[in-house]
Amino acid sequence: MINVNHLTSISYTALSASIIILLSACSISNGAGSSSDSAGSMAKSSDSISGSSTSSSKSSENDSKTSRYENETQEFIATYLRSTANTPDQHTFMAGISDVAAQNGIVDWEANPHTYHAIGMALKKINLPQNQYEAYKRQFTRSDNIKMALIQQGYQH
Repeated sequence: MINVNHLTSISYTALSASIIILLSACSISNGAGSSSDSAGSMAKSSDSISGSSTSSSKSSENDSKTSRYENETQEFIATYLRSTANTPDQHTFMAGISDVAAQNGIVDWEANPHTYHAIGMALKKINLPQNQYEAYKRQFTRSDNIKMALIQQGYQH
């Protein structure tokens, strides 16, 4: 004969074991989800750091290109003004700057503030008398106050 009490006891034990396994599985599942979330967060952080590094690298590359452009422009201007003494030709001067800009990938050099900064550095380098410096500054900028201020910054650099 079947002992009902024994059967009930086995059923409760099996039920308890099933509940424990079920709860354990939920806990493991949540833990795995947390691990997955953490891994996702770490991947996003890594992407962010990588993006910052790439951005920093591009910024450094741009700074290097800008510096090269300013230096080459300054050299051209200083050489040009020394060789033409007191009679620089505006057209030849502007064509020369345009060539330097094109070699550095700059399309609109007249709108580029680094051009005027370089002009100021060149005028300082050739050590012009103040009145001649002021005349060139007005001539090269067509008396544009913003561009004259950029030349002044380059001159004081």
